[in-house]
Amino acid sequence: MPNTKPRQGVSRGETYALAGLAVVAAILLWPKGGGGGPLAPNERIALPPLMAQGWLNSDGPISKEHLAGKIVVVDCWATWCVPCRIAMPRLAKLYAQYQPMGVEFIGLTSETEAEREVVEGYISSVEGFDWPVGYGAFPTLDMLGIEVFPTIYVFGPDGSSIWRGNHLDGITDILDQTLATMSVGGASN
Repeated sequence: MPNTKPRQGVSRGETYALAGLAVVAAILLWPKGGGGGPLAPNERIALPPLMAQGWLNSDGPISKEHLAGKIVVVDCWATWCVPCRIAMPRLAKLYAQYQPMGVEFIGLTSETEAEREVVEGYISSVEGFDWPVGYGAFPTLDMLGIEVFPTIYVFGPDGSSIWRGNHLDGITDILDQTLATMSVGGASN
C-alpha cells in the first residue's frame, strides 16, 4: 500500500531549487546596459519631500531643506532585492569616498515598521553602511516613480535629478563632474 500520509514542510532540495530559481530570475530581470546615466533636462525631476514611517542611522527625519545646495545620492532598495544586496558593499565604499566631500547619501525602502528589525539587521551586516535610511517610504518612492529596485538617483545642488540608474556604473563620473563644477563655480561643499 502506498504511503498516503500528507507531506509536511519543504525538503532541503526544494529549498535549494527555489533559491536557485530566485537567483536566475534576478539575473534575467536585472537591467542590462542603459540602466543608468546622466539625465537630459527634460527628464529631470525635483527631489521630492522625504516621507517615511521612520528613519534609521539618523537622529530624526531628513528634510529637503537639510539637503539644499548639496549633491544627494538617493538609493531606493529593499533587503529582499538580490541586486540591491550585491550593490550595497560598493555603495558603502562610494559613501566612504564621497561623503567627506559633502555628498549626502539617503536610503529609501518600502519595507515598513513591521520589517524594521530585518532592515536594521541588514544595515548592520554591511560594513560602512552608515547613511540614513527611511523605511516605509512609499510616498517618496511613488513620487520618484520607482518601478524597480534598486534605483539610484543623483540630485545636483539645485535639487534636480542629474543621474539615474539601476546599477552604480557611471555614478562616480557624475559625482566627480558635479563636484568639479561646484569647485569651479565657487560653491562650498
